[in-house]
Amino acid sequence: MKTKIVFSLLFLPTLLWGQITNHFDHLDSKWNVAYTFPQANQQNPNFAATETTVYGYQGDSLIDNQLWFKMYSTNDSGFKSNLVYRGLTRTENNRVLYLDILNQIDTLYDFNLKLGDSFLFNLNGKFPEKIPITVVDSIQINGEFYKRIKFAEPRMMNAFDVLDEVWIEGIGSIHGPLFPNSPRKFSEEMPDSMLLICSTSNNQHFWENPSYTSCYVNIVLDLDNQEAIDFKIYPNPFSDKIIVENNKNENLEISILNGLGQVLLKMKIISGKKTIDLSKLNQGIYIININSNNRMTTKKLIK
Repeated sequence: MKTKIVFSLLFLPTLLWGQITNHFDHLDSKWNVAYTFPQANQQNPNFAATETTVYGYQGDSLIDNQLWFKMYSTNDSGFKSNLVYRGLTRTENNRVLYLDILNQIDTLYDFNLKLGDSFLFNLNGKFPEKIPITVVDSIQINGEFYKRIKFAEPRMMNAFDVLDEVWIEGIGSIHGPLFPNSPRKFSEEMPDSMLLICSTSNNQHFWENPSYTSCYVNIVLDLDNQEAIDFKIYPNPFSDKIIVENNKNENLEISILNGLGQVLLKMKIISGKKTIDLSKLNQGIYIININSNNRMTTKKLIK
């Protein structure tokens, strides 16, 4: 699954914007959002977990002769079980309206906004502030030009906290489709992020975050699995190199990730031993994912 994403620093004519696939107009649309947060314990004091939530539609509803789509979320990668109702959305004049679970209606997105305009964000539900737009440019996805809107940082923020809010027309926030309804700040002092890693709509893949190699990421340390892949990793802790010993003639796909779930290295091992040079990594805790025939084992690496 490869989607070419080209970032443009040039302002394109408004004519180009609008020739897009609007995710909020298609019932098959899905947004995969990865949450990374500290989950330390005595054995792993620096561990950060990453969980993926899938947002999407299941059916529609007619209210006052207006068609609304029903949005749900789940941790099920197949979007089939444990669905949680999140409200209704509809598109009107390039704006996305949102009817939440309390039947309160608000504007979730206004893709008509221009440079110098502002949008009301209520950070953590306590600090409403109109935040101005600082950049309006374009991004090319699947051959279509999408308007991109970047906002300034809020005034009422602590040091090392960021909002980092960016909208992609027809796709939504880089933090997930419902983020403008309940925005929050992110700390730069610890693993703390909420990022849209993939989106699909109209039977096509669109947004793909280049920091992730999979549309569904769950990081768990030292997973006990009766069908675990037969391999060894040593030394651990390590200083410069690790050795991965593949004890079966199976193709292993190896990914090494940092605490934010970002892939630092990816490679394949067919059989035997493989020495991996990790001398460029800083001291700390990393995650190694070993995948063979859709069986995944995840372990901690300490440098």
